[in-house]
Amino acid sequence: MTVIEVCIDSLKSAYNAINGGADELELCSSLVEGGLTPSPGLVVEVVKLVNSKFYADNSKKPKVNIMIRCRGGSDFCYSEDEMKTMLSDIEVYKSFQVDRFVFGALTDKQEIDRTNCSRIIEKASPLPVTFHRAFDLTIDPKKAIEDIINLGFNRLLTSGKQSSADNNTAIELLTFLLENFGKNIEIMPGAGVNCDNVHIFGKIGFKIIHSSCKKTKHLPEIGNLCMGSNILYVTDEDLVRKMKKIEPCSRN
Repeated sequence: MTVIEVCIDSLKSAYNAINGGADELELCSSLVEGGLTPSPGLVVEVVKLVNSKFYADNSKKPKVNIMIRCRGGSDFCYSEDEMKTMLSDIEVYKSFQVDRFVFGALTDKQEIDRTNCSRIIEKASPLPVTFHRAFDLTIDPKKAIEDIINLGFNRLLTSGKQSSADNNTAIELLTFLLENFGKNIEIMPGAGVNCDNVHIFGKIGFKIIHSSCKKTKHLPEIGNLCMGSNILYVTDEDLVRKMKKIEPCSRN
């Protein structure tokens, strides 16, 4: 059965994802911005929730994976001050019984920032690190994944360099990555993965997928003031449960 990592940004979504049967939780803040570093309070409460619900059987306990991304923006090119912040975040969260970190950094030439990625890998050790969808902005995906593997990342989250992982161009690249690099790094399709298409990725041979399984809640507007997005993403327990029950198609 395919492993499902569900991205969440609230304790409510954590409850829903866990009750639906999620295997792993990618814990963020502000999913409307693509996911940022979560608050310490949220991390503490999610870890407590997971430990309390699975204290009798740790083998079924979902893993808690922490996004490390100090700000929004699609450049993923970080200053030294921003790197210091994220390195400190990792140092703090390593003491919180989390299972993995999620990170990605690029140079201004849209290549893997090997220097800063190496610093993150070293700080996170012995915990593993996923390289996130910053990969999808790189110019040369073959060189990028080679750099990612050589740096020591053991999982790659990617949409196949497309807005959704389920279109033909994305699937072509995802399949190439799996067939050529899957022995050296776990390839995890994400973005647009849902109950209608998850079987496709299982058929290709992916062992893990990434999904929000979300429903969108529109918050009321008050007067003419704007203090951020009025959209709230909440994980839907039923969607997680439904996705877990879908078996991949067998290979032809």
